[in-house]
Amino acid sequence: MSGPEAKSHLLLRELEFRMAVTTAILSTLDLDQILYVILSGITSGDGLGFNRALLLLDDDSRRFLQVRMAMGPASEEAAHRIWTEIDRHRVSFSALLPRFAAYREDAACQELTERFSSFALPLDRLEAIAASPHALILQSEAQLAAVLARCMVNRSPFCSNALRLNQEVGGSEGQMVEMVHVAIVPLSVGGTLIGAIVADNVFSRTRVDSDRLRGLHAIGNLAALAIDRARLHARTVAMAEVDGLTGVYNRRFYRQRVRQSLELARRGGQPLAVVLFDLDHFKRTNDEHGHLVGDEVLKQVAQLLVQQVRQTDVVARYGGEEFILLLNNTSRDAAVRVAEKLRQRVKETALVDGLVQLTVSAGVTCTSGDESADDLFERADQALYRAKREGRDRVVTG
Repeated sequence: MSGPEAKSHLLLRELEFRMAVTTAILSTLDLDQILYVILSGITSGDGLGFNRALLLLDDDSRRFLQVRMAMGPASEEAAHRIWTEIDRHRVSFSALLPRFAAYREDAACQELTERFSSFALPLDRLEAIAASPHALILQSEAQLAAVLARCMVNRSPFCSNALRLNQEVGGSEGQMVEMVHVAIVPLSVGGTLIGAIVADNVFSRTRVDSDRLRGLHAIGNLAALAIDRARLHARTVAMAEVDGLTGVYNRRFYRQRVRQSLELARRGGQPLAVVLFDLDHFKRTNDEHGHLVGDEVLKQVAQLLVQQVRQTDVVARYGGEEFILLLNNTSRDAAVRVAEKLRQRVKETALVDGLVQLTVSAGVTCTSGDESADDLFERADQALYRAKREGRDRVVTG
């Protein structure tokens, strides 16, 4: 194949690869799956062919860049074992795409991500941390954090085949990771930095040429847009599931989740409990102090509930002054103890800077999953009604 023909062939392969990556990341709104596609493209043999790749994203508070996902072998021994398997089974980029679920469950695949889990680059100190351009030219070694910070400050791709990057990771245990033949691409959307891709060839020692850096930059641009799109979708979904006043889940989310929990209870034979709370004499609070104070009471009670239950439990505002708890793998007796603890906590708490003190009533029920969501709620509601009728400020089972 002549020079022009070879160049044309390589260009066609590059365009086909970019189209495959674009198609794959547009087919999902799941952020982790998008990251998996991007990193698979960077490390696959028929993609960019890097040995390893890290994808860093800003955290929710936009204070740090952290490694959200990494792909590639964690040691030279693992590298040769993986490459042998890839050659034997002819694993291509397209063949990797359906393996996302298996990748997520495979502990060996998560080793590199775990190794970098303690690495965090503070976004408000990039200038202070960034290596000087002079040092990057003259030195043979540098810290990964310093070079990454310089790339973020410059907002431009970087590669080096001469510089050896070191970074201590692993928290208190401390482990030094070395990277050579490195390429770094910052990720930004609308002028805002959201992350970075770091890739290297520490095992094969393959040089990073201009074509490979250009390819990584192109994937980085696609990645930034796809990540922003997935995050926007996640925020939209979250807004649809959250009560706008209290910040806990809303009735719509509860009704979706309780159906899933009932199915799990049926299959797993584990108990599922529901606790329905109602604020006693809440209308009196609104009448005496006004609706703004009443709204603040609802917010603070909601947070008290969230603080006192497990992260796996669901706290939702069912409507008005009613809150509902969904407690997976929880017996009736255990649910009563939870409800009593919460009833006592609310009773002892002076709300809205001591302006309001109130009590709650609760109805508790439990199931093994052999009934409908409506029947389960009806039993909890009847138990709550009895608690109200018997004098309020109490927990009743049904």
